[in-house]
Amino acid sequence: AQISFEDHDYTRLNEGSITTRGSAQYLINRDVFARQAILIGRILFDWDFADDKESGCNGLPCARRHEKATRAWPHSQFEASRCATCHSRPAGSAGFGPKERNTFTAGNTIRTLDLFGAGLIQQLALEATEDLKAAAANKQPHVTANGVNYDEGLGIGDGGSVARDLVVRPFGRKGVVSHLRAFISRAAFNHLGLQAQDRFQCPDGDQNGDGRCDGPVAVGLDPDGDGVPDELTQGVLSLLEHHLINHPIPGRGPITEEVRAGERMFKAIGCAECHRPEMRVRQDPRIEHITVFWNDNTNRFEAERRLLFHSVDDGYVDPDRQRPVWLAVPNRQPCVAPLYADLKRHEMGPDMTDKRDEEGVSRSVFITRPLWGVGSYTAYLHDGSASTLEEAILRHGGEAAGSRKEFARLRSREQRAVVQFLKSLILVSVEDVLTAKIPITRGDVP
Repeated sequence: AQISFEDHDYTRLNEGSITTRGSAQYLINRDVFARQAILIGRILFDWDFADDKESGCNGLPCARRHEKATRAWPHSQFEASRCATCHSRPAGSAGFGPKERNTFTAGNTIRTLDLFGAGLIQQLALEATEDLKAAAANKQPHVTANGVNYDEGLGIGDGGSVARDLVVRPFGRKGVVSHLRAFISRAAFNHLGLQAQDRFQCPDGDQNGDGRCDGPVAVGLDPDGDGVPDELTQGVLSLLEHHLINHPIPGRGPITEEVRAGERMFKAIGCAECHRPEMRVRQDPRIEHITVFWNDNTNRFEAERRLLFHSVDDGYVDPDRQRPVWLAVPNRQPCVAPLYADLKRHEMGPDMTDKRDEEGVSRSVFITRPLWGVGSYTAYLHDGSASTLEEAILRHGGEAAGSRKEFARLRSREQRAVVQFLKSLILVSVEDVLTAKIPITRGDVP
């Protein structure tokens, strides 16, 4: 019989850790719980914490959130009440923000980007870090298995292609956060006013920056003094992390002859040197794969879904159900991520700069933005200041100046083909797949 979350599981979501036997967090990694936990994380992503009297927002409307900001961290904006306030497009997904929904970091205006395929991006960065550290140990050039050479361009160093510790940090437009869990806890505090136990109630610290407390959290604390302890518990953070690790990747729209020609031109003028069409993942961390494609035969969008885990009986018996609940183990098979990025920081020239440096990274240095999904955006670059893809390309400078010049030399129809290719890299609503508005026709069909 199918096993699913029940009321007593939900009441225990905030208890224990992901390795504490019997806690709901422990069940996240078990059998069909694992897939249900993705959906629960998705619900939490759209949860209105401002209306939740048990959350750290104290029910304050966004307009009054500054009262709490002055007590906690003056640079925090607290301008949102839910993750989906900013990550709103397409609906029902961890998408991007509308043009007016810019946020602020260290005084710089940034555009809210989507989190599609975040689990694969994190895994690629972890594997690249392994490659770089192995190369350094053997006194070899800093080149990853995907052929990305970090010695070229800015080179190794603080604010360089990668930091001196050789940890590839793929999150944030400056490439300053290594793990999704840490990224979530930072965003939850900076924009929602929620303090994660793993970050603010962690006596032993988080030495490797993965966003997980190295020891037990101190329960019952209220670090910002707003009267609400344990604002973002380990359980809720784990569910949000689980949801984003398994979030669908972007899809493809109709692939016409013009789109194919544009992709060839994209590679010919050198754009693919940084926006690499494929990055190979050695061990896929996900338990489910979903993506969307255009079917020319049926003239509609369709979805592909594959389950990426197997169940293992490790002897665990759930105390409430008095029956075994098997472990859901990711297959961790190789896969290809059509990322159109290289997970490396680059100098981008004077036409693409912030107002000030951020965490030791210069104003004009950015990590390569993945282009998968860019065709669904309505404004471009890190701050949304480019209104067209053509403008965004022509503002590339620094290490990308050569490709910009090559694009500028193209005939108008060739430039149009490149743009049409980029517009074929799309985001599609996850909700449309879950509700069968976009039918699943490939892979593990329901």
